[in-house]
Amino acid sequence: MSLNSPKIFGNRFIFKKKLSQGSFGIVYLVLDRATNTECALKAEKEEYEETKTLDREIAMLIQLDNVIGIPKLIWHGVEGQMQIMAIELLGKDLAYYIKQYKKFSLKCCLQVCYDCLEILKNIHKKFIIHRDLKPENIMMSKELDQIYIVDFGISKIYFEADHIPFREDKDFVGTTRYASIAAHKGYELSRKDDLESLFYVIIYFLRGNLPWQNMPVEDCERNRLVGEMKQTIPLQELIGNKLPELIKAFSYVRKLKFEEQPDYEYIKNIIEEAAENNNIKLDGYYDWNEGVKLSKKLSESKLSQDKKEQHSPKQLANCTSKISNQVIWSLFDNSIPQSQKNLLAPPDIKYNRGEVRHLTSSSNNSFVMGSHSSMRLKYLPSQMNKKTNTVLKRIVSIEFISNQESIYNEQMDENFEDYPLQLKIMQANQLQKITFKKSNKFNCSSNQSD
Repeated sequence: MSLNSPKIFGNRFIFKKKLSQGSFGIVYLVLDRATNTECALKAEKEEYEETKTLDREIAMLIQLDNVIGIPKLIWHGVEGQMQIMAIELLGKDLAYYIKQYKKFSLKCCLQVCYDCLEILKNIHKKFIIHRDLKPENIMMSKELDQIYIVDFGISKIYFEADHIPFREDKDFVGTTRYASIAAHKGYELSRKDDLESLFYVIIYFLRGNLPWQNMPVEDCERNRLVGEMKQTIPLQELIGNKLPELIKAFSYVRKLKFEEQPDYEYIKNIIEEAAENNNIKLDGYYDWNEGVKLSKKLSESKLSQDKKEQHSPKQLANCTSKISNQVIWSLFDNSIPQSQKNLLAPPDIKYNRGEVRHLTSSSNNSFVMGSHSSMRLKYLPSQMNKKTNTVLKRIVSIEFISNQESIYNEQMDENFEDYPLQLKIMQANQLQKITFKKSNKFNCSSNQSD
C-alpha cells in the first residue's frame, strides 16, 4: 500500500498506518473524512473469510451499542473481497502495560477487576458471552480514564428464546493461559466462564506470571496439562494467603452452575472489601496513570496557592513597595541605577510632543502615562548614607522636608523644553545646595561624624 497515493476504504476512511496484525485480521489507523477524526479500521484476512469472525464481531457490536466499556462501531462494509469495519480508536491494551511493569500493584489489580466486572455484567445483560478474555483484549481509552473490553470475534449469544443447552463435545475456545476449566474439558461456555477467565487475568497481573505458562510441551498436550493444573492447584497457593477476599470471590465463581446468573454486585462488594482491608481507594486510577493523577493534584494545588497569594495583604504590599522603589532614589547619591537611566534620557524628537500626556500634580509618579511621556521624579531622602553628619540630618528633618514639594514642583517639572533632563537635575542639585547653606544656623565645621 503506497503512502504517496493513500488507500481510501469505503470512499470515506483514509489509510494512515498499520496498527497491529493478529491471526484473523489487520488493524489500520485511518482518518474518517466524514468527521475528520481518527479511528481504527479492522480488515479480515482473506484466508479466514470462511470463519466469518468479523461478521460475528460486527453483529455483537451492533447488539452492544451504547454499552459503556465497549468500542463504538462507526461503519462496516465490504472492500473488494474483505469485510471491514471502523471502530472507535482506543489506547494501549493491558498486555502492553504488563510488559512495562512486569506486575501491577494490588490497587491496580483490584481496580481492573472491579471495572471489568461492571463491563462483563453489561455485556451479559445483552445476552452475549465474550469467551476470550485476556490482557490483549482489555484496553484503555486514549485519555486513560476508561477500561474497554474488545475483540468479539469468537463471542456468542447465550440466550435467545432460552438459555443455550449444556454440551460436552465442544472444541476448545479461548486462550489456554486464561481459559476456564470448562473450556479445557470441552464444555459449552456460559457467563461464569467469562468471570473465571477474568480472575486468571487478575492473578496474572498480581503475580506477574501463572504457574502453567511457557510449558515446554506441544500445543495439543499443553491444553490438557494446563487444564489439569488449574483443577489441582489450590487457590490459596495460586493467590496467596494475604488476599482471602480474592480467594472468596474466585471460589464463588467456580461454584456457579452452567445456567446460573452470577451475582455481580456480590463479587464487586468482595473486591471493595479487599480494597478497604488494604487501605486502598478505588478511584479509577491505574499504575500507568498515577503520574497523571499526581500532576493534576500538583497543578490544582499550585493554582489554589497562587490565587491565595495574589489576594493576600502581604503580596499587595510587596507589589506596592517594588513599584515605589523603582522611582524613589537617594537625594545625596549622585549615582543613578543603571536600569533607570533610560527614564532620564530626552525623548526621541521623532515622536509628536503634542501627543504626550502630562502628569497631574496629584500624581504619585508610579505610572508612565502614554508610551513616551516624561516623568517628574521626586528625589526623597529615604536612603541617606549612614556616614552623613548629624547636623545635616537635622537640617533635612527641619527645613528640607517642609520645602521639598515647592522646590521640586518649580525646578523638576516635566521636560517640555529641549533641555536634557540630566542638565535640569544638575541645576536642581546646585540650587538645593544653596538652599541648605542659607538655612544652616549651626557651625558645620564643628560637626562630628556618627
